[in-house]
Parts: sequence; C-alpha cells; structure tokens
Amino acid sequence: MLQKLKSRRSHFLKEFNGDHAPKELITELLDAAIWAPSHKLTLPFKFVVYEPAKLNLLAQKIQESFIQTQKEPQADKIAKIASYPTKLSHAIAIILIPSHKVPLWEEYAALGAAVQNMYLMLSEQPNFGGYWTTGNEMNQPIIREFLSLHPEEIHCGYFFIGGINEKRSIANRPQTDVLWF
Repeated sequence: MLQKLKSRRSHFLKEFNGDHAPKELITELLDAAIWAPSHKLTLPFKFVVYEPAKLNLLAQKIQESFIQTQKEPQADKIAKIASYPTKLSHAIAIILIPSHKVPLWEEYAALGAAVQNMYLMLSEQPNFGGYWTTGNEMNQPIIREFLSLHPEEIHCGYFFIGGINEKRSIANRPQTDVLWF
C-alpha cells in the first residue's frame, strides 16, 4: 500500500493527450470517493461530472467568469481554458455540503480524503491521470450559478482527468517533523 501512495502523482493539462476515459472509470472514481472517512458518515460532498461533450460549456463559463473577475485577463490563461475540451477527458466539480453535524474542518478533511481516493484509483490506470485544481474561478458567482449551488454549498475546485502518454511515478518528499515520546 505504501508503494501505491508513493506512486500517486498529479498529471497536468500539458500532459493530457485528449483521449477519453471510459464512463466506467469515472464511475469507479466516484464510488471510491464515498468510501473516504467521514465523521458520522456525513459524506459532505457532491460531484458534478462534465463528460467530453459538455466540456465546451464548462470552459465557456470558466472563461466568462475569468474575464469578469480579472482587471486584465491574460490571453494565455484564456487560451488555456479554451483548450480544456480538446485536452480533458472529464472534469468533476467538487462541492462541499456542510452537514452542521460536525465541525466544518472535519467536513473539509472528509472531502480531501474523498479526492485522495479518486487519485489513488486513477493512479492504477496506465493511460489516464488527473489533478485537483482549485483555480478556474472556483466558487465565483457565475460558476456557482452554473453549478446550481445552494447558498451553503462550497465549490472546492475540479478534478480534471485526461489521457496521458507517459505516467510519472517517481517523486521526492521531504521528511516531516515527528516527535516520539
């Protein structure tokens, strides 16, 4: 298991080749997410999946919001957003739904664990990778409306999935401070 954790990597837009993942893979990722630890089983999250045919619509909304929220929107960022439909397989909007049964930080922890479960499932796929992006106009008014969020729901970014030609698996991590008593 430790080796599986050590080999988990984020793969980014520049690495994606436009190949589409089968729907069964996306379903498996979402199923893995609900098995994350969640105090009192609140499962404080929901996901909105954008399949390949709907990525144009998502990219248009992100661009619209980006242009409205930036004083001087950079052309390269607009072009990057416009490339989503040709580079991504799927985009999964990640939404926190506070239960008010446990502290909010515990809900965020459960959400993070759910996304980690998706990462771990995806790491087993030789030709697909992904990353959790917390940019892309996360929780901005235009995006909130587009996602039909209720006032208490919090948009926490997207999990982007794409086909990749070569999977990276090696990385270094610094030692963590640990006190033993």
